[in-house]
Amino acid sequence: PKHFSVSGGMGAALLSNPDAACDIVRTLKQNLQIPVTAKIRLLATVEETVTLMQRLEAAGVDAITVHCRYIAQRPREPAHWDKLRLLV
Repeated sequence: PKHFSVSGGMGAALLSNPDAACDIVRTLKQNLQIPVTAKIRLLATVEETVTLMQRLEAAGVDAITVHCRYIAQRPREPAHWDKLRLLV
């Protein structure tokens, strides 16, 4: 995650504030006539990640992309593709 995004409460910072993430999704769905999507990273456990995905779905998100890395991981580090099948 980019420092400016996280320090501004955007991007991966929203993973630690799921209420705000869901509020954003609801607001976008109420005000836009196009699909609303979310991109998330893996949380500490599969269960936490699934719970976040379910909350986003309940808020109205049309699609979720899972970046199969944990918050602190950089793109040069391998993704955890094995976790993806546990999330779908």
